[in-house]
Amino acid sequence: MPPIEASLPLPVGSGDTEGIQAKPSYENALQLSDSVKVGMPQGVVEAMFGPPDKAGYKEYGRAAGSPWRALVWEWVFQDATPPRALSIVFQQDGSGSWRVNHGDWPE
Repeated sequence: MPPIEASLPLPVGSGDTEGIQAKPSYENALQLSDSVKVGMPQGVVEAMFGPPDKAGYKEYGRAAGSPWRALVWEWVFQDATPPRALSIVFQQDGSGSWRVNHGDWPE
């Protein structure tokens, strides 16, 4: 069976780029990340941080016996020393929309 990442196209927005910002600086992104909330729609996150530098699918919850597919977006900030990355994990809701499950600044 092919990995999930290879078998599914990544969801894209409606093609309407109005309101989507360029990627903010690391300092601005650090402040903006405090306003990211669980349940926030994918489009709102993209409007805040711009398109992600990396995107892919990952499976969560396998060890707990209830696996679910996540969409993981990552932005890499080269203007920080050392460079830092913001990772935001989305989960599909009942209508098929991607919403924030959690996010962090991994070390």
